[in-house]
Amino acid sequence: MHPLEAPVLSREVQNIFGRVFYRIEYHERTNIVEATWYGAATQQDLKNAVVAGLAVHEHSRCAYRLNDNTGFSGPWSDAVAWLEEEWLPRAYAAGIRYLAHVARPGSFGEQGGEAMLRGKIGSQVEVALFTDKAAAAAWLTAKQKA
Repeated sequence: MHPLEAPVLSREVQNIFGRVFYRIEYHERTNIVEATWYGAATQQDLKNAVVAGLAVHEHSRCAYRLNDNTGFSGPWSDAVAWLEEEWLPRAYAAGIRYLAHVARPGSFGEQGGEAMLRGKIGSQVEVALFTDKAAAAAWLTAKQKA
């Protein structure tokens, strides 16, 4: 590896308004990749973020992902079909096996999480839905110890 090509362990992505709406980071201490979504984004913004986030998984090879949607207001359940076809094969190849999805009850994020759980993603990756980030992290930690 070239010295300037250090592994990508965190990324931020801006929406069309130039505001950061997505941050993903590998936490070596807990062995969890945490993706935080906040604000609003278009469908193309979402796709850009998801692709950027894959780089973190591809470099860390981490099987455990925490998706925090509690601060995200945009609808993205429509993107689940794209996630199943485009993201899932790369995510699985990068080693993702457990996905803890955190969202506010009744939110678009909750709807998206339910769609992932019941669809193709949930058939290949173990998905669990939460309304509390600490509970999601505890679930991922328990999966590592199992």
